[in-house]
Amino acid sequence: MSLSPGETAAIPIRVLNPGTAPVVVTVRGEGITLGDNGTTAFTGTPDPLWEGRTEFPHGDISIPAQHFVDLAVTVHMPGEIGADLYYIGFLVSPVPQVSGVVVVINQIGAFLTINVPGPRVRALAATLTTTGFRWGPIHIDSLVIGDHVDGRLTISNIGHASALFYGENDVTSAPFAGSPSQQRITRSLLPTGRSRWFPVTAQPAFPIDLITMTDTVTFPDRTGTGTLQVVRTKTVLVISPWVLVLVGTVLAALAGWRLRRRRRRQLERRAATRAAATRRARTAAA
Repeated sequence: MSLSPGETAAIPIRVLNPGTAPVVVTVRGEGITLGDNGTTAFTGTPDPLWEGRTEFPHGDISIPAQHFVDLAVTVHMPGEIGADLYYIGFLVSPVPQVSGVVVVINQIGAFLTINVPGPRVRALAATLTTTGFRWGPIHIDSLVIGDHVDGRLTISNIGHASALFYGENDVTSAPFAGSPSQQRITRSLLPTGRSRWFPVTAQPAFPIDLITMTDTVTFPDRTGTGTLQVVRTKTVLVISPWVLVLVGTVLAALAGWRLRRRRRRQLERRAATRAAATRRARTAAA
């Protein structure tokens, strides 16, 4: 929901009871921490920014089985607040109805997203890595012995505002150009100081192929009327294990042929030496 500084609005929420028995719940605000890859965690204490500025439904709320209730959270925006996305966390907690026994409470956590309109500084950074070739301490990320390339695109928010982005992983190959392929990166929201990473892959067109992965991340500019992009490129040599088996077989056959040829020459020289010695002996006897 979009709210300006100093504005007050009631934001509707719906609480659903999918169970087969009625339930009584309470709703209260709580601070929320947004982590990497879209993870969230509740702080266990009220959010200092929104404490005293949010009004949640009071008292116990009864919800019949297989029904829902529509409620509202009233938000009083600060008079001065920067343009950005803000997150108001809250918990829906069942009220224990049985006394004298241990009751497990399954809380439901959620958050409201408030958009304060206006220009903001958005900036993203991206890193493209590949697993590459590993053999003990040896690691060559630009070489893959296998039938495909596994990589990871890590996107970090280094700006001063949350950013909504999307992207793509474009794959081309050389010197025998195969059909270009594209992997879409879904639209995602990234808070300030957080990161998301996505698996990216590339398939070679031939058993020996030079693959280029070009990853493009697109996000809004300062005013939101245009877009900015971050582009990362990685080139990897892919060699099929069967090629190594074939090369090893050819080299082994060539080494065996050279060894047999060397032994045959040695036997021929020895035979020639014995024949010469025999002729000399016969000549001396005559």
